[in-house]
Amino acid sequence: MKIIDFIAVLGALAWLPHLVSLVKYLFIRSKIRIITEQIVQIGFTTYGPIFNLRLAFAVENKDIVISHLKIRLQHETGEERHFEWQGITQQIGKSTLPNSDVMPYEKEHTVLAIKLNQKDIEERFVRFQDPNFISSQRNYFDKSEKKMAYLKNEGKYNPDEFLRTEEMIDLYNFNKHAFLWKQEKYTAFVEVTSPEKFSVVDNVYDFNLSALDIERLELNKEFLERDYKRIIIGFKEGDELINWSWVNPRLIKK
Repeated sequence: MKIIDFIAVLGALAWLPHLVSLVKYLFIRSKIRIITEQIVQIGFTTYGPIFNLRLAFAVENKDIVISHLKIRLQHETGEERHFEWQGITQQIGKSTLPNSDVMPYEKEHTVLAIKLNQKDIEERFVRFQDPNFISSQRNYFDKSEKKMAYLKNEGKYNPDEFLRTEEMIDLYNFNKHAFLWKQEKYTAFVEVTSPEKFSVVDNVYDFNLSALDIERLELNKEFLERDYKRIIIGFKEGDELINWSWVNPRLIKK
């Protein structure tokens, strides 16, 4: 072998680790493992049905960007509902108070995307809502806002009387009838979307809602009109704070 050929071989070998890394990046998929808290927070408010979950992602093989996250709920009767992420809170530190209590520092994130890497496993509190409820509620809000604008233009707007208009009553009734929680078993599928190819594991969980759970959640219907009053008129001194009822069923990994 001539010296020039030997140098060429060495040069080719120098590129080999880079080529191996490139092939690995192009053909090896990320593997996402879903790690959840042992309980889930279930609610019903003027935001509609709510599914809040504290979870973390463990990533193997390579980093990945998540572009969408949703929960597919299947009741034992076969009925399905979909919840999409609407907000994310991430703990970024802790502070010890003078009485030795620990206060976490949390940061609110948008829901455009999450960058996951192999080095860190960071927990996040994700708030999920029913997109169909959000869309329909917006239509009722639009009708109410048009009614409000008309009354103001005519010089006839009275906040307390406005809350008793047909448009607002329709909004109250819509919200009350949007209660979807049922007794017995649900299966929750944590569904992840990414522009990259990946696999996901440990993303299916069961939980049960008891008759008492449903009864507690239905109590929130009585607070809806008062909360809409707060939203439209604002909170006034002397107004009672609303104490929404929540339930926290245990999650069982399938």
